Amino acid sequence: MIEPIGPLPREVYWRRRAVALGAVLLAAALVGWGAFALAGALSGGAEQAGPPRQASPAPPALAAAPAPCSDRDLRITAEPVQPDTPVGKPVALRMSITNTGPQPCTRDLGRMQREVVVSTADGSRFWSSTDCHVETSNENPVLAPGAAVRNELEWPGVSSKSGQSPAQCATERDIAPAGTYLVGARLGGLVSKPVPFRIR
Repeated sequence: MIEPIGPLPREVYWRRRAVALGAVLLAAALVGWGAFALAGALSGGAEQAGPPRQASPAPPALAAAPAPCSDRDLRITAEPVQPDTPVGKPVALRMSITNTGPQPCTRDLGRMQREVVVSTADGSRFWSSTDCHVETSNENPVLAPGAAVRNELEWPGVSSKSGQSPAQCATERDIAPAGTYLVGARLGGLVSKPVPFRIR
């Protein structure tokens, strides 16, 4: 260590050297702290600049099953495919069931739940689609608002009666004579407006 040289006492020079050394150390400490703070700020900015984390999508909720259709939400119609048919020929008929409600719904449309009836001009029952049929079907579709289910069938142009045996269904039938007839449809408590057609 170089001894202080000068007119002042030696202790004065040592104190000056100590103050100068302290100032240098303080400056070095401030520079180091500033560099550390700058590095931290840059690191934080880089993290913020990255793509945002996306939350994991929640599992989809199970959709509730549609409720059964009420009678007030359904409209049924029946009509002939052709306005007139020759005597002795099968008559093509069509039944439509439409959901007029605001929500999807289900309805049992099995073979024995829906019925198409042909009547004479005076309203006497002449034939039904449920007579002489023993087979059944399991149909329970979902009807969207405004959607319709249509069923087409053929009336063979003969009479039928409820409760007839297979043998009676095969033999005891009258051929429908020429004239005006009415076709209507039923689904549970719903009954359509009769629509006329002719056999000529």
